[in-house]
Amino acid sequence: MSALVVMDSWLVLDGQVEGLELHLERFAASCRELVGAAPPGDFLRRVRSACAEASGECFPLVTGRDSGFDLAMRPAPQRRATTRLWVPPEPDPRAYPEHKGPDMPALLALRERARAEGADDAVLHREGTVEEAATATLLFARGNSLLVPPGPRLPSVTERLFVARWEGPVREESVMVEEAPGLRCWAMNSLHGVTAVRGWA
Repeated sequence: MSALVVMDSWLVLDGQVEGLELHLERFAASCRELVGAAPPGDFLRRVRSACAEASGECFPLVTGRDSGFDLAMRPAPQRRATTRLWVPPEPDPRAYPEHKGPDMPALLALRERARAEGADDAVLHREGTVEEAATATLLFARGNSLLVPPGPRLPSVTERLFVARWEGPVREESVMVEEAPGLRCWAMNSLHGVTAVRGWA
């Protein structure tokens, strides 16, 4: 039996979710790979129905284990308009960078350390290059070109929607940690949406 937990979450505003099917597809793919089974159709229908019937701001959490699947409808945490990042001294600790859930305890611990340093999130880096943040993807711009760090990374739904709307060139390119503060940068996740990075600690 696997002890791994797969999870996903997204913002619901009065029954509306941007990219819900993309979130569910990502969740199902990770469940198939890590826990050996995709969520059944009746579970996915329950998730869609709960989101459609939700009022106000909600931040549901779906989890998948080899013992089954769960949905928790939670109130949305306070959202922010900009992001400040902290660079920890150690490299990216994740064992499953392309999946949301198994590494969450380590990532949340990094975010708490970032908050203690006066930042909102922690930068994940390896061999001197930026990968993403503990709870957000990071994209950069050089001129009118959007820079997407190479993987392995979590396939971010918010990033996918942002890239589709970008009007200039998009290319995969590594960004060094030391040059990152000099570039335009956005942090993006399903709770806060797309926020401009306004500081580095």
